[in-house]
Amino acid sequence: MRQIDFMSLRFYAYVVSALLVLLSFLSLYWKGLNLGLDFTGGTVIEVRYSPKIDIGKVREAIQKAGLSSVQVQDTASGTVLVKLKLGESREVALQVLKKLGNAEIVSMQTIGGVISDELRKKAIWSLLVAIGGIMLYLGYRFEPVWAFSGVVALAHDVLVVVGAYSLTQREISLDVVASFLIVAGYSMSDTVVVFDRIRESLRVRKATDLKQVINLSINQTLSRTLMTSLTVLVVAIALFLLGGPALSNIMFAFVIGIAVGTLSSIFVASALMLDIKSKLFKAGFQKT
Repeated sequence: MRQIDFMSLRFYAYVVSALLVLLSFLSLYWKGLNLGLDFTGGTVIEVRYSPKIDIGKVREAIQKAGLSSVQVQDTASGTVLVKLKLGESREVALQVLKKLGNAEIVSMQTIGGVISDELRKKAIWSLLVAIGGIMLYLGYRFEPVWAFSGVVALAHDVLVVVGAYSLTQREISLDVVASFLIVAGYSMSDTVVVFDRIRESLRVRKATDLKQVINLSINQTLSRTLMTSLTVLVVAIALFLLGGPALSNIMFAFVIGIAVGTLSSIFVASALMLDIKSKLFKAGFQKT
């Protein structure tokens, strides 16, 4: 079986990663994030139609009325949820909803600025706690240098995904933040698999150059990585294309995150660990 010299390509990968991160920062600076109702405040209207109406017609009617910052989704109980961001007229929305058929307003709730600020803080803290927990886990299981490389790769993946949402101006809700955390966990899982194989190879091949060991380990786990990533990616793409606006917005994070995370476990985490070990720790590689 042919062995691919991944580590010889790492500097090209660094350039690509740096461009993606730079593009994400520029997009966040110039365009910002399209925060959803959970973070900006607004109104949630729950409607029940008799007979049941196609949700696509509700969404189309809302858009024709000039309400752009609106989410429309159905529930398991058969009702329709209409989420209006702060600044959108709920009177106009109510008029449109009542014109579509026999509509019963089940509930209408307003999310104020105080609640939105609290949700925003909790979302940020959840991301920070998750990254901190992953760093502690990697520091315990591997060396601190490995943990640092893994967390840099993790931050790289999350930043690129957030940048993609900023660039496309897709709405960010609590569900999307949850998808960020899932993508981070998936990416780190892939990195840990590669790190585990590198560690095992180092114990067996103590006299082998670190670069060769990393290349060998990545090649040994490559089939597993590709099969797992492609399987999840195909499902994510299918849901992204066919899942409707609400689900599509969430699955966008999976499509971008899985692709970027698979590459970062090879060309960011492993490559960065190699360069730090080679250039900053001349004494050699200490096994854990």
